[in-house]
Amino acid sequence: MKQIQKRKNKSKQQERIKLDSTQIVKLMTAQKQKGSKNNIRFIGMSFIKIPIYKFTPEINQFLQKYKKESTVNFIQCNLTSLEGLNFDFEQVKHLRIDYNSLKGDCLQFIAQNFPDLYSLNLKHNQIENLSDLVHLKHLKNLQDLNLSFNPVKRQQDYKQTIFKLLPQLLNLDNEMDIDDSMADTSEDMILQSSENESESEASFDELEDSSEEDKKKKNVRKKVKK
Repeated sequence: MKQIQKRKNKSKQQERIKLDSTQIVKLMTAQKQKGSKNNIRFIGMSFIKIPIYKFTPEINQFLQKYKKESTVNFIQCNLTSLEGLNFDFEQVKHLRIDYNSLKGDCLQFIAQNFPDLYSLNLKHNQIENLSDLVHLKHLKNLQDLNLSFNPVKRQQDYKQTIFKLLPQLLNLDNEMDIDDSMADTSEDMILQSSENESESEASFDELEDSSEEDKKKKNVRKKVKK
């Protein structure tokens, strides 16, 4: 219990630390170059546990470098909206933005900007209304959709609505039979996935260390000048 509480406190502390675009891009660059996390190799353009919060021109400029990637993942990146995301989406076939706090309006953005998706994973978000699902009908090539652990699954006609909008769909919510609509397990799952120090946590420490080093170097320069 103490270990879980310690992770919760550290997570809350990180939420209060908002990094600027330059720092975010540094974290994204490091993760992209490493290409893996906990011995799991990333596919395409994948970012995990980087506190992006919102997309800025600097972040979009970085993403544009990898515009030929067909797979894009923003997993547990503290996203509440996709507003501002702007790069060449044409090649993207697989999109994963799970463990965030996206609302139903994200579906309209996705349908307009990622029309050729084969798979879409939005599990563990905050999509609530059946009316928001109507935008999915524009995803004519979508075969795999995951909306597990979203409040919209409480709706009685959830599955019927999905397959009416997407008759070509082959897989919905990984065909899970459990009732995952009422459980807000996002935090629990995040804590379980954080048994080891997350890459973003390490990166926070690295940023702090580098800041201290920069300060020391500046102080040394000042002394030399004197």
